[in-house]
Amino acid sequence: MSSRSTGSSSQSDVSKARKVPFRRCYCGLSAPFSTSWSDNNPGRRYFGCHYWLDTKEACSFFEWYDDEVSEWYKEVLNKLKPKKKSLNSEGTRDREASVLNLVRVMIGLYVIFMIMVLVLLKG
Repeated sequence: MSSRSTGSSSQSDVSKARKVPFRRCYCGLSAPFSTSWSDNNPGRRYFGCHYWLDTKEACSFFEWYDDEVSEWYKEVLNKLKPKKKSLNSEGTRDREASVLNLVRVMIGLYVIFMIMVLVLLKG
């Protein structure tokens, strides 16, 4: 069951410009919209006050945006999480290698340009 209904202490609205769901928590702050990647709720979106786990502030505002997912969906997403993590780290290495190669090319072009300038100045 979805918990999209709002209580008297929280305010619900959808930003028309960005189409991003919005909730105001019990302490009056905008509650961030996040995605859970826990084993029990992978891919499930929620709102939670910045302080919902903070015992000092004790706002305790937490609201699921999506309905609970099926066991099959949980199993599929939980199997994909390690692959996603691996792809993210490989993607970072690929980007770093691309940037390094671009820097090498730029240095090479700079050296060629300087040699050409020196040849033209001597000639």
